[in-house]
Amino acid sequence: MSEIDDEALEAARQELNADANGKEPRTFFYACQISEIPPIGKRGKVVYSDGDEVAIFNIDGQILAISNICPHETSPVMATGFVDCDTCQVACPLHGWIFDMHTGQQIGAAGSIRVYEVKLDGEEVWVR
Repeated sequence: MSEIDDEALEAARQELNADANGKEPRTFFYACQISEIPPIGKRGKVVYSDGDEVAIFNIDGQILAISNICPHETSPVMATGFVDCDTCQVACPLHGWIFDMHTGQQIGAAGSIRVYEVKLDGEEVWVR
């Protein structure tokens, strides 16, 4: 029986988890407990992973994750944005740009923000 080559194993994992462009790993990371997210979509919780700032929201029990960075002046403020729970949209608190929290598309313009996939494991929130 041969020893496992840790570098080769990690390279294989990254290759299997690569996106369609082969660049970005598609692994989930632990973000927080559901109880740590402010309720009723009032505000988001900011978590960090590999240089990304992610804003996680609890919209009537639905957990959504988007970039915390508004593309206008790259401001890290989306977690403190104005949330419309009925439409699942959030407005940047600085300049009012509005984004759909499911798609990341800017409302009324061609811009967008990144949307992250969320997986729940009991009370744990995992984001990819």
